[in-house]
Amino acid sequence: MKQPMLLGIVGAFALVIGIAITPVMKTEAAAGGAVAYRADAANGTVINVDLSAEETVQEIAPGVMYSVWTFNGTAPGPVIRVHLGDTIHFTLTNDSKIGMQHSIDFHAAMTPWADLPAAGSDTLTGNYQPVNPGETKTFDWVAMYPGVFMYHCGAQPVLQHIANGMYGAIIVEPDALPAEREYVLVASEFYPSDQPVKGDYVGDFDKMLAVDPGYVVFNGVADQYKTAPLSVAPNEPFRLWVVNAGPTLTNAFHVIGTMFNETHDTGNPANTEYGLQTFTIAPGSGAMFELQIPDAGLYPFVTHAFAYTGLGSVGLIKVDPNAPPAPTSYPVMADPFDGGIAPVAGSSPGTPPTSSATPSTMPSMSMPTPTPSATSSAPSGACQPDGTSLAVTALNTVFGTECLAAPADTKFTITFDNQDAGIPHNVSIYTDDSATQALFTGEMVTGPKKLAYKVDALPAGTYFFRCDVHPATMFGTFVVA
Repeated sequence: MKQPMLLGIVGAFALVIGIAITPVMKTEAAAGGAVAYRADAANGTVINVDLSAEETVQEIAPGVMYSVWTFNGTAPGPVIRVHLGDTIHFTLTNDSKIGMQHSIDFHAAMTPWADLPAAGSDTLTGNYQPVNPGETKTFDWVAMYPGVFMYHCGAQPVLQHIANGMYGAIIVEPDALPAEREYVLVASEFYPSDQPVKGDYVGDFDKMLAVDPGYVVFNGVADQYKTAPLSVAPNEPFRLWVVNAGPTLTNAFHVIGTMFNETHDTGNPANTEYGLQTFTIAPGSGAMFELQIPDAGLYPFVTHAFAYTGLGSVGLIKVDPNAPPAPTSYPVMADPFDGGIAPVAGSSPGTPPTSSATPSTMPSMSMPTPTPSATSSAPSGACQPDGTSLAVTALNTVFGTECLAAPADTKFTITFDNQDAGIPHNVSIYTDDSATQALFTGEMVTGPKKLAYKVDALPAGTYFFRCDVHPATMFGTFVVA
């Protein structure tokens, strides 16, 4: 298919015969056609990459609408392609509508997570530090190593931000990479709540901590490549760039019915193994696979960790004599759902992908006339009003109480103490646990911070309160009596 990558073989031989060698840090082709594994310096090319952090709704399985936190409106975010030595001029805009801080972490970059703080200061600044809603951060970095890498939000709790969809793949193409058909696959997990909230499932933080996923998928949608296979022609050399976004599970990548001609750990041509059957990709890592399948047919690709395969980790490679021609080029920013082929807005010319998903919105700030639920005439005996000053604490994305109580037909105050540093919460009151009719929507509070909500009088009844950012883990009964 192409000349073997001999860098690792040369190194091993040198060790056997007792010669000490130092890796060559060059971009040009090394002896024997191998591609060296690190750039000397920036090559002078500047690539603009713009990402926005935003919430929306995505169908992650048939009929399963999930409230995702995303880069550019999709989970995964756009597939980004640059070349070894390119300078990436990066801009992150935080368009969160629910008061969330977001950030970026490029596994392909070498830049400090935080700058050294000034003497006597505990304030952290730097390229990977959180960006507040409505704000923008720009910085430059140089792609010094080739391969396929993860990018993701690094705001706390990182587990929650990744599991809710804030990740993607960036490819740093090495020099002298043979032109072939390519597909990009991003493996990940979703942890939906047991029941939808306002019609959409939300991430369940307890399930994330327990590693109890509802779906384990490629490119954000369960089993999507069973009905839309990746097409290649018989005997056609092609490659798969695979990233495991996790956030927690290892992906045992395997293609049923064939072998990998070459496997490159992290996608780096210097890391080459031949004839592998299955390759383990850790969370936050990646690999590049070179294949060439002689016989027409269907070849499933899976995670060979079969406790999770049936949760959505099955796709098909269709080896077909009538396969469409391979693309002649790939965009800087590409659609993640078609495997990184079609351009998205801000990339090379093309039609941006469309989606039937509708953005989720925060409940109205208005105060509709309450309609008590069927159980409103029977407030809990263990939860009764004790004055007009209520208090609730948030810690570790959990409220400190499961029940709040206020006197009927009387204005009252809720003192909300958010002790989760860097994490936004609020307290909202609804007629019932369907959360379709808001009686009061509290302002977002990013911790650590206290805020006193002033709430208009409510009629007697049993209602429902929750955090609108974390509705699966932060909720309770609200008694008015």
